[in-house]
Amino acid sequence: MTNSPESNQPERDLRRRMRQSSSRIQRLEATQMPAKSIDEAFQQVYDELDELQDKSDATRADIASMKVDIARLEGKIDIILQHLTGLGN
Repeated sequence: MTNSPESNQPERDLRRRMRQSSSRIQRLEATQMPAKSIDEAFQQVYDELDELQDKSDATRADIASMKVDIARLEGKIDIILQHLTGLGN
């Protein structure tokens, strides 16, 4: 008496799934980054974030300085307009 193909199907499916799982595990193991590489990658990201923060702080300082300069110019323009128009005397 021979086994029917249907009786072997679950076993074949199980073996196929085991091979697929084994293959996936091997790919994962092959693509894993060592802890040192992960640490270096994160450190690079942190360094870039620090650089962006420094640039942002510098930009804010420049904007604050420009606001002071604009306020001075507005004051000078007001004085000039007062002299030209004779208003404010």
